[in-house]
Amino acid sequence: MNKFDFKLGIIVALIFSAGFLLNILQNKNQTINQLEQEKEQILIELDDALKIKSQKQKKSVKKRTKKVKYQGTIGLVIDDFGYRNDAVSEGFLGFKTPMTYAVIPGHQYSSLMGGEAKKFGFEVIIHMPMETHIITKGEEDFILMTSQSDEEITSRVNNAFKQIPQAVGMNNHQGSKATEDRRVMTAVGNVLKDKSKYFLDSRTTKNTIAEETMSLLGVSTARRKVFLDNSDNLNDINRQVDELANSAKKDGVAIGIGHVKENTLAVLKKRIPELEKSGYKFRFVSSLLH
Repeated sequence: MNKFDFKLGIIVALIFSAGFLLNILQNKNQTINQLEQEKEQILIELDDALKIKSQKQKKSVKKRTKKVKYQGTIGLVIDDFGYRNDAVSEGFLGFKTPMTYAVIPGHQYSSLMGGEAKKFGFEVIIHMPMETHIITKGEEDFILMTSQSDEEITSRVNNAFKQIPQAVGMNNHQGSKATEDRRVMTAVGNVLKDKSKYFLDSRTTKNTIAEETMSLLGVSTARRKVFLDNSDNLNDINRQVDELANSAKKDGVAIGIGHVKENTLAVLKKRIPELEKSGYKFRFVSSLLH
C-alpha cells in the first residue's frame, strides 16, 4: 500500500465517522425537540386544567356566598337580669348576637350582671320597677309610685343608674299604672334627658303614655312590639318569635322582649341562627330609636 492509499483510507474513515456522529447528533436534536414539544404540550394541558379548576372554585365560592335577601331588623331585649347568677344567665351571656339586656336594680346580682353583660359585649339598660294596678312586692327602694313626689322619683332613677352604671337607657318593669301617669313619666324623662339616656316603652298597658311623653320631652324612645315568653311553653315561645319576625318583615323593624328563662334561652339558641341565615339583622335597641 502506498502513502496515497493510506491517506485516502484515513479520509474515508474520518468522513464515515463524521457522518455517523452527525447522524447521532441529529437524532439527539430530534429527541430533544420532541421532548421540548411534549413538555410544552404537558404545560399547556396543565395550565388548562388549572384554569378549569379555578373556574370551578370561583363558581363554588360564588354559590356559597350567595347574598341572602334582607328580611327585616329585630331588636331583642332580655328582661330580669339581676335575679339570678346561674347556668341560664351564663347561657344568655354566651350569645354572639347583638342584644339588649335589661337589669333590674335592687337585687343580689344586679351590679354583677350589669358588669358581665357589658363585658361580653351586650347593651345594658335598667329594667326600672314601676307601680302596677295590682299590689306587688319587691324592689321597695327603687319602685316608682304615682304617690311619690317628683324629687323621690328623680332620686330613685338616679340611684338605679348608680347601681348599674353601664346602662345606656331604661325600660319599665311592670308599671301598668305608672306608665299611664303623665307626671311620673315626665319626672322619669327629665332624668333620662339630663343623662342622655333612652327609654323603651315595654307597653304593659294599652293606655301607656310613656313613649308619647318621652317624645314630647325630646328623649330618644321606642316601643316593644312582641312579648316572647308570657307563656313558658316552648311551642308558644316559638310562635311569638315567628310573630316578631313577621312584624320585622312587614314594618322593617320590630322589638321583642323576653326574659332570663331556661325555655326562652333554648328557643333563642335555635331560632336566632335560623333568622340570621334567612336574612334578618339583629341590632341593639339604641340603634332603633326615634
